[in-house]
Amino acid sequence: MSGWPKLALGVLVFGWCSTMVGQARLADPKLHALVVQGIDFTWRQDFVRADSIFDSIIREFPDHPAGFIYKAGLLLTFAEDHESLLDRARFDSLLDEGRRRAGAMIAREADASWGHFYLATADGSDSYARVYRGDWLGGTVKGLGSVEGFEQALKLDSSMIDAYAGIGAYNYWRSKKTEYFNWLPFVGDARPEAFRMLRKAAEAGIYNRYTALSMLAAVYLDAEKYDEAKACAGLGLKTYPSNRTFLWALSTVHDRTKDFEQAARSYSELLESTEKDPAGNPYNEFVARLNLAESLGRIGDVRRAKSLVAVTLRARPEQFAEHLRNRVRSNLERARSLEKRLLASPAESR
Repeated sequence: MSGWPKLALGVLVFGWCSTMVGQARLADPKLHALVVQGIDFTWRQDFVRADSIFDSIIREFPDHPAGFIYKAGLLLTFAEDHESLLDRARFDSLLDEGRRRAGAMIAREADASWGHFYLATADGSDSYARVYRGDWLGGTVKGLGSVEGFEQALKLDSSMIDAYAGIGAYNYWRSKKTEYFNWLPFVGDARPEAFRMLRKAAEAGIYNRYTALSMLAAVYLDAEKYDEAKACAGLGLKTYPSNRTFLWALSTVHDRTKDFEQAARSYSELLESTEKDPAGNPYNEFVARLNLAESLGRIGDVRRAKSLVAVTLRARPEQFAEHLRNRVRSNLERARSLEKRLLASPAESR
């Protein structure tokens, strides 16, 4: 089956609030509340309301980087969730505005830890956007700058737990890409420490808690630690039951462990979420429907599987954005193969 169709670096922007004591938080109570609200709407995939909140932050706190950087992150999150192309000009402009304000915070010294944190967040989003469009080298360079910024923020304020999410994600994927050279003394394997950092952010972060959970789900899947990936996805879905990032992760776990009964259940929930998306989500709806059909076929529900495949096969590549058409053609081939297998199946058991 088609696996989790998300880039596994994770967007270094959106988390959620833990109420644990001692972690660094924005000093202005109203700014903190607005940031938390915007992040919450983002994870609920209410992108219109999230955008409105971030606009409010820009209006009410025009000298603070948060509104600009979170609004840029929202553009990227929406593009990834909908498999659409990112509006690079708007995205880059928002990040530039955020970077200027973060730099001013660093210059003021009293706000330097938050300045470094938001500058690193901007570079992390920039890194992810570059990887999203296929620029792995540019993404790696920006990612390294992001890590250095988060490390500097932690040096200035060790309670800034949210910074561990960005550092942990980068270190895992850097080690993954260089795993054949980890025996060299100047390379090494940073993945165990990366897991520790991501777990710390997931357990105690204020703004990046659910970001860290989604990253953990991705890296546990990559490491074939399926019980841990399932637990992370489940924690995310406990708060955000329709979130497609966590539903994709959970569905992929069930696929890979051949628990097709549960895979059918989670793909059904994923399909329902995409069908209800007010912005429309045609490609992910198309893939979720096909994956659900495969799961149903595996558990003997041939009638429902045939019905879903029939709908899938009505799709045409030209109905989708140009950058998706080859992927649509590949999935249509998969659908035709599934249709043949279903036609050769004995009478369905349900």
